[in-house]
Amino acid sequence: MASIRERTDSKGKTSYHVQVRIKGFPPQTQTFDTKTEAKQWAAKIETEIWEGRYMPHAVSQRHTMRELLEDYKSKVLIPFKPKEARTQGPQIDWWIKKLGNYSLADITPAAIAKCRDELLVTPVGKNNKKPRAPATVVRYLAGLSQAFNVAVNEWQWMPESPMAKVSKPKVNNERLRHLSADELSRLLEAAKLSANEYLHTILILALSTGMRHGEIMELRWSDVLFEDDDQIGLILLQKTKNGDRRGVPLVKNAFDALKTLRTTHAKANSGRIDNAALLFPSDEEPTKEKPTRPVDIRKAWETTLKRADVKDFHFHDLRHTAASYLAMEGATAPEIAEILGHKSLQMVKRYSHFTKAHITKVMTRMNESRLEGAKTKNDEAK
Repeated sequence: MASIRERTDSKGKTSYHVQVRIKGFPPQTQTFDTKTEAKQWAAKIETEIWEGRYMPHAVSQRHTMRELLEDYKSKVLIPFKPKEARTQGPQIDWWIKKLGNYSLADITPAAIAKCRDELLVTPVGKNNKKPRAPATVVRYLAGLSQAFNVAVNEWQWMPESPMAKVSKPKVNNERLRHLSADELSRLLEAAKLSANEYLHTILILALSTGMRHGEIMELRWSDVLFEDDDQIGLILLQKTKNGDRRGVPLVKNAFDALKTLRTTHAKANSGRIDNAALLFPSDEEPTKEKPTRPVDIRKAWETTLKRADVKDFHFHDLRHTAASYLAMEGATAPEIAEILGHKSLQMVKRYSHFTKAHITKVMTRMNESRLEGAKTKNDEAK
């Protein structure tokens, strides 16, 4: 049961001291400025104790944010999410710099929101004075939220995550840039002239399959399945952005491009296919930390865009281009989602306007064959 005592200090200020005593549990105490707050806290603590959810304040007081984030980085992020560690690692370090000295008990939604607002107005870097995009800030918050979830659910350092009360900045995901027919032709011709031997094949693969940059660059020959006599193949993506395995069909241009690449790989490897080898390896000397790494195409990509005179275009827009072309050819939203690996149709809705022409043709054919046909039969009957 809870007991509340009213106290008045030497300056005449009134406070309310609460003590919750339940058999089998140590007493829990707290002081509040108002009696209402005292009653609410007592009711909350009693409920959590009876439901087995209560965690003493002392536990979260003993651990700091630095300890939480460094442990999360070394024990969870690096060993279990190595690909995410490349981008999340620096973000976690940023949170350590800002909140590392606080105890977990002192971390409030207001403190996190203050850091969020700072992220939104702080330039990206010394050479880039643009403020961080809302989408980038959302990723910073997502990494912090994952760390809190581990602390709450697995380590039990905190009773609950403060992230539930921190709002995320609104992200504009409406960018939908795709290549026109003329731009497509110019870009592929320019890629053939690139000093990077893999760029043209990479672009063909991205445009044919809609795969993400990271998915393409991490491909190994064990992920590519096709027989010499087949006209189609299959790429097995072992781990995607959504965490699921996904099969991506290989047809036409992409199929031919990868068969050619495989032939070149076999000739350079005494006629064998090294299944562990990357499709697009870097020619840099391997290191102990990175024995194999994919080729860096950033410079070649930027040069190719300039040579092709294609403006305001990102590599990820190749994925949008593939989806847009699918929609133009009449692919349904579920079909596009299946190909691109989207878990929901929400992301596919942006391509819906491309299907209007196809839908119009379908409706026209239906009207001509069914409704107008029925009208003619009625006229003949008269």
